[in-house]
Amino acid sequence: MNQQTISFDSKQYSLDRHGFLDLPDQWDEEFAEGMAKTLGIHGGLTEDHWTFIRYLRTKFLKEKTVPVVVTACVDNHMRLTTLRTLFPTGYHRGACKIAGINYAFMCDSNLWLTYETLPVTQAEFKVTELGFLEDFDAWNKHFAHWVVRNWDLPEGLTDRHWQIMQYLRDYYRDKKDIPTVYEACKSNGIRQEELRELFPEGYRRGACRVAGLPFFA
Repeated sequence: MNQQTISFDSKQYSLDRHGFLDLPDQWDEEFAEGMAKTLGIHGGLTEDHWTFIRYLRTKFLKEKTVPVVVTACVDNHMRLTTLRTLFPTGYHRGACKIAGINYAFMCDSNLWLTYETLPVTQAEFKVTELGFLEDFDAWNKHFAHWVVRNWDLPEGLTDRHWQIMQYLRDYYRDKKDIPTVYEACKSNGIRQEELRELFPEGYRRGACRVAGLPFFA
């Protein structure tokens, strides 16, 4: 099972092979403080840290869920930049790990939540310096989820997102070209304002990139 252990204040905790707390009922404040230090949070956890950690613990234990990062920030009236400052290793590899939420539970709750914890781009995909997929045929839904992991998408990728992505992929596969934003909107019965809401990073760097199209046609 590739289990490992870690000790804080002479107390030993078992971790899974990803470095997350293996058995959630092992969690206590000593674990949180110790793990925070190993993740680069020195000087102890502040009340802002604890407020967010307690929020995650409540979601985990009482509601049996792990909210997506955007929802967690909204619930706590927090900006993503503030979250990154509090937890420099990220939402899942930082906040959730400190809160004692184990990797298996996150996978069971929502697989794409865990993409932050995996070196997806290095192990599975080759991308350019701008983050565009080098090989059009190497695209899959994992890549799409990885691209949007930090976007402001409260509901994640919806059917409307997949419709646009499929259109872009079909268009490029057939014509070896990228449709104009006007063509994409007209073909999918969507206004440009709605397209911008779906892909907040823009048309080329958002919609086309997540669909696996190259930066230049």
